This record gives sequence, structure tokens and C-alpha cells, in this order.
Amino acid sequence: MNLCLVQPVDYSGQSGVMQVRHLQQALTNALVLEDWDQVRKLDQTCAALIDKVIDANQNDAGALSKALNELKGVYASLIVQCKREVASMAH
Repeated sequence: MNLCLVQPVDYSGQSGVMQVRHLQQALTNALVLEDWDQVRKLDQTCAALIDKVIDANQNDAGALSKALNELKGVYASLIVQCKREVASMAH
């Protein structure tokens, strides 16, 4: 007897891109709310997710590139916001 409580996640192709987008949206929301604990948790989750997406898309550079390029913008915003936070602490 096989027991399946949760459907396995497909990280290949568009499905993998959508997984990254969901994380990207959650990370963006956490940044807007300045919920740094949530940002930290999502950042850690991101590393594992990217590993899975890379592994599932070794033969689909387009899907991999799309997922990573969109995520890159969120991290650029994170860096800018962190610099502002540090600057505000210095004054």
C-alpha cells in the first residue's frame, strides 16, 4: 500500500518557474512589510528551491534562466533596502 499525503512537486519547466515566482512574491511581500525574520526564512528556502529547479532543468536552460532572472530583481531590491536600513542606523 502506498500512502501519499502530499503530491510531489514538479520543479521542471514552467512548474519550476512558478515555484520560484511564488517564493519571489512571498519575499517581496516580506520586504514591503520589513519582516526581516520572514526574509531570512525565505532566503534559506530559496537556496534549496534553486537547487531543485537547477537539478530538474539541466536540459532546459530557458526555464532555468527565466526563473533565476526574475529572482535576481528581488535580491537587487533586498540589497538596496538593506543598505537603506544600515544608513538609517548610522544617523
